[in-house]
Amino acid sequence: MTDLWDGALIDARIWHGRRGDKNRDFRYRATYVALPLDAIDRGDAVLPVDRAALWSLRRSDYGHRDGRSLRDFIAGLLKPVGLGEASEVTLVTLPRSVGFGFNPVSFWLCRDVSGDLRAVLAEVSNTFGERHLYLCHRPDRAAITASDRLEADKLFHVSPFLPRSGRYLFRFDVGPGRFGAWIDWVAEDGSRRLGTAMTGKARALTRASLRRAALRHPLQSQKVIGLIHLQAAKLFARGVRYLRKPPQMPRRTSHADRHDGMGG
Repeated sequence: MTDLWDGALIDARIWHGRRGDKNRDFRYRATYVALPLDAIDRGDAVLPVDRAALWSLRRSDYGHRDGRSLRDFIAGLLKPVGLGEASEVTLVTLPRSVGFGFNPVSFWLCRDVSGDLRAVLAEVSNTFGERHLYLCHRPDRAAITASDRLEADKLFHVSPFLPRSGRYLFRFDVGPGRFGAWIDWVAEDGSRRLGTAMTGKARALTRASLRRAALRHPLQSQKVIGLIHLQAAKLFARGVRYLRKPPQMPRRTSHADRHDGMGG
C-alpha cells in the first residue's frame, strides 16, 4: 500500500458544497502529488524541481517563496509551538503544468519518529495572488487522528462570495493508501455554510506513472483555475452577492489548534 511519505500520486476528487439560499455543489477531479520535503530540497524528487517539464514543481511557490530550504521553513513554524520533533514532512500539492501553477491549497504533512501525524500546514492561496498559512495541530500536541476536528478563525479572503469572518473546521486522513482533507466554513451564527473536501486513493509515484499522468492532463493547473472562474461566473449569474476583496490582514500565519470535542 502506497505511503504518502515515500511519494505518491493522489487521484483526488474535490468537492465544494454551499449551504443557504443558493445551494450549489462544485465538483472536479485533479491529480495531486505527495513529495518528501527533503527530496524537494535536494532536487532529486521524481517530479522535476525548479526546471522546465510538462509537470514540475517550483520551490519559490512555497514556504519563504524565495527558493530557500523548505525544511528550514516548516521547522521555523513547528519549533515555537513545541512540534520541532517532526521527523518527516511530505508536501501534497498540485504540480505546475507547462510552467503554469496555481494551488488553491497545499498541505504539508508532518509526522514524528513513531509515524504519527502531529501537524498539517495548510498553505491557502486565492486568485488575487495572496496566501495565508493555517498551522493545524491539537492543543495538547498529541497525534492527529482521522476523527479530530481542529478549529481556526477565518482570517483570509478566498471566495468573493463569502465574508472574511466565522471559522474553519479542519479534518485529515493521511492513509496509508489514501489522502483526505475536509475544511468546513462555519458562519458567525454557528451554521455550517460551506463544506469542502479533497479525497482520493494514493498510488505509487514513479517516473513512468508521473509521465502517464502528465500526458493525460498536460494543462491541469490551467483547467483548475478555469473551473474556479467558471464556478464564480455561475454563482454571480444565480444572484449570489459578490463581495469586494478587503485588504489582506498583516497576520499571514495562524493556528488551527482549538479542538471542537468531536474527535479523539
